[in-house]
Amino acid sequence: MRIARSGRFVFVAQWVAAVVLPVFFFLGRGLVGAELGWMAILGIVYGLAVVALLLVPPLLTLFDREGRRARATRFAYDIATFVMWGAILLASLTVPDAGDSGHVDSAFMNWFGLSYEASEAVFATAAGIIGLAYLATFVLAIAGIVRGRAGAPVDAPARGA
Repeated sequence: MRIARSGRFVFVAQWVAAVVLPVFFFLGRGLVGAELGWMAILGIVYGLAVVALLLVPPLLTLFDREGRRARATRFAYDIATFVMWGAILLASLTVPDAGDSGHVDSAFMNWFGLSYEASEAVFATAAGIIGLAYLATFVLAIAGIVRGRAGAPVDAPARGA
């Protein structure tokens, strides 16, 4: 697990994305053609919990000594993070939503004429990918900590102790 050039971007962007992506998922998709229904209310209620969950892997990367020293993340973590971000973006554009009068259109339904069922299937696939990618980022962040600690020199004992 090596430190990659893309890791410098991820090291900084992961903090911003952990806040921006949930806001876009729950509210911002209305700016790109999706109608907002009850999902927006869920975002207001559960949005902070989602942000807190998305901040756990970035917090773990701070314990990777090599990564923190290089101000970057490891390559495998970068890939898992990019996959998760892409899946969250896709899910936000296809999330099935409902209003008081029934189904409301997702952005993909408005842009491409997708049916509600097709949008729901794409969302379900994206949601599964989000779960797997989140688990991968979590595991890879911990693996980076272990790798960083294994390669770190052991401090010499102080003289006279």
